[in-house]
Amino acid sequence: MKVLVVDDVGYTRHFHVRLLQKFGHDVLSAEGGAQALKILERDLSVDIVLTDLMMRDMDGVELYKNSLRISRVLDGGQATPPAFILMTALRPGGTSQQKDIEKLRIAKEIGFLDVLYKPIEPELLKATLDNVKFARGKQVVDTVSTVRRIEETVNQLIAQQDLDTSNTFMESLRGQLERLEDATSKIESVAAKR
Repeated sequence: MKVLVVDDVGYTRHFHVRLLQKFGHDVLSAEGGAQALKILERDLSVDIVLTDLMMRDMDGVELYKNSLRISRVLDGGQATPPAFILMTALRPGGTSQQKDIEKLRIAKEIGFLDVLYKPIEPELLKATLDNVKFARGKQVVDTVSTVRRIEETVNQLIAQQDLDTSNTFMESLRGQLERLEDATSKIESVAAKR
């Protein structure tokens, strides 16, 4: 995926660019909102914008709103707008000013896919981008509800102390997990060859 990193702090921007490149993404960077908008106007292939909230020339919320005005038409029709992920050092309930906390609340309401709090854990960033890639390319699978149903079934089996049904259920789950592990290994193998 192509990711645009927007942050007016040079070392932070550089760190995230290098990290995303390490994860295998094509990465562009901008030192502020105005520069980011110019990149988004000329490069309609940007999939994700990872932007800081508080910047000198234009904050991340303003960048998002202004990006919505960009015409994203390709020869084949409308280009999919990039997903926006917000980075911030602000902490709700912390010592930040109320107006800054309000910007954070607005960001969550207007369409940012996620908010990551600095310092961002590399694995959390990778997982967030993987989720965006999955959601943009394929139908989203509701794993949360599935896990909840499994938990409910396990609780019922424990309460009923039904040994035969419990063993059958565990064998079924093991078989499905093995299938998923095999499929995941194949996907990783194909990705590694690219």
